[in-house]
Amino acid sequence: MTPIEFLQSLLKLNRGGAILIMTGLGVVAAAAIAVSWMGGGQNVITLALYILGFGLIAALLTFVVSNPLMKTVLGWMFVVVFGVILFCAFDSVIQITGRTPSPPCWRTILEEPPRICEARFENGQQGNSFAVSSDAPDLPAPPAGNTSEISGTPVTDAPVIVSGPAPAPPVIHLQFTPPVTRTTSREIARDLADNGWDVAGGNQGGEEVRRGPSRTQIRYYSADYAENARWLARDLSARLDGAEILVNDFSQAGLIAQPNLLEIWLAPQTD
Repeated sequence: MTPIEFLQSLLKLNRGGAILIMTGLGVVAAAAIAVSWMGGGQNVITLALYILGFGLIAALLTFVVSNPLMKTVLGWMFVVVFGVILFCAFDSVIQITGRTPSPPCWRTILEEPPRICEARFENGQQGNSFAVSSDAPDLPAPPAGNTSEISGTPVTDAPVIVSGPAPAPPVIHLQFTPPVTRTTSREIARDLADNGWDVAGGNQGGEEVRRGPSRTQIRYYSADYAENARWLARDLSARLDGAEILVNDFSQAGLIAQPNLLEIWLAPQTD
C-alpha cells in the first residue's frame, strides 16, 4: 500500500482526489518553509512542521499496515513501553525500588532532571512556600479561638479555620527520619495535640520513613490551608526552641491528597 492508496482508503476518495490532496499538502508545506526562510515567521515554521509531521505519520502507517512483521514488532514495543511506564508510575507512589522519582518529579521527568525537581520541592522553591519561626514577628490574630503563651509566643489552643473556603479542620500526619527517634516524635506529637492539633497516630509518634527532606518542614496540599500550616509551623517552631520551619506548598504538585491534610516532616537535625 502506497501513501496515495492509504490516503485514498482513509478518506474514501478516488485515486485522483488522493493524489490531489497529497500534492496540495506537499505544496503548502514547501511554500510554508519557503516563506519562513524569507520572513523568519515562527508560526509558519510550526505550520510547516505539522504538515511534514502528518506526511511522515502517513508514510509510517502505510509501511506498518502493509508489513505484518512490523505490525507485530511495533505492537510488542507498545506493550513493553506501556508496561514500563505503568510500573514506574506505581513505583513513584509506593517506592518499591526506591529509584523512581516521587510523583511530582515523575510527572515532569521529561521537562527537568529528577534531582533538580526534588531539590526544588524540598527547598520550597515552588508555589507559595515560606519559612516560619517562633522568633518571627507575631502573626495576625486568628479570626476565632482563645490563645495561650508558649515560650513567649502567642499560639492558638485549637487549630483555626481561616475565613474562606476551608471546609474542615486540618488533619496532621507526622513523619520522621532517623536519627530522629520515635520518643522525640511522640513527645512533639503530644505537645501539638495539647495545643489542639489533630495529629493522626500521635500516640505512636507518627510514621518512621527511610528517606525524607533534609530540612524540617510542613507541607500543605490546598491553598485554603496555607494559613493553618503557618500556625502549625509557629507551634512546632516553639517546640523546637525557635528553629525555622519551612512551610512548603504542594498544592500545585498534582498529588492526590485530602485538601485538609498537613504533613510534618521532622528532619535529622530535630534531635
